[in-house]
Amino acid sequence: MGMPAVDDNGLDGIRREIDDIDDTILDLLARRVEASERVRDHKNNSGELAASPIRAAREAAILRRLMARRSPQVSPELLVRLWRVILTASTLTQAPIVLHSVHKSKNVLGLRLRLRDHFGLMPVEEHRDEAQALTQVNIAAGDLCVVESESPWADAFAGGKAGEARIITVLPVLREEIVPRILVFGHAKAMATGDDETIVVSDGKLPRDFAPLPLWQVKSGSKWVSCLPGFLTEHEGPLLGLKRSNTTLGLKLAGNFPSPLEVRK
Repeated sequence: MGMPAVDDNGLDGIRREIDDIDDTILDLLARRVEASERVRDHKNNSGELAASPIRAAREAAILRRLMARRSPQVSPELLVRLWRVILTASTLTQAPIVLHSVHKSKNVLGLRLRLRDHFGLMPVEEHRDEAQALTQVNIAAGDLCVVESESPWADAFAGGKAGEARIITVLPVLREEIVPRILVFGHAKAMATGDDETIVVSDGKLPRDFAPLPLWQVKSGSKWVSCLPGFLTEHEGPLLGLKRSNTTLGLKLAGNFPSPLEVRK
């Protein structure tokens, strides 16, 4: 049985439609870049760029809104990958950023691929260990540092290597498993989004009766890393009470960040 005849005129019409769509996308990208430049100018005038151009809460809000109105024809993976390129390009129009990572990771190639997917063309500098990488983000307030969740980063963090930098987001953005693969440190101000998580570092496991219950716990060097639901601080609520009643824990807040996206089928 022969192949069905191809309607060349119909195919040409579809291709012209695709060309028109591509032209529209390009025009919209130009509008978005111009808007990002106005954001940069506003932040420069207000002094907001002094710490970091990254706004993890704003990026999470954008992705959550788009995911909520996504049509079935657009996969979550495609949506996130496209907008991560756009968001990173927008961030880099505001200020230069270097991404600091560790050269000797458990899976160097996998780490590099994830960083490329999330941060696009952002330049990367690799260091010998987590302590050196965290020190670099402490020196340059606008830069970022990435560490693998179960690598021995917590000792260096507890020792002050990161300075005021804290975990501002985790990767991957689309939740694949309970424990995220990568933690991202930066100086961006933490802001609650309504769906957040908090990471703390301690010398031992949290008490069994502590509430809220950890979403996950892992060992990092000599420390324990616990992820708690909600946007928690050391100066109020359960963390303040825990610090006062368990002084030997050496509890230290490592960061607050938007929860990874859940894809509901």
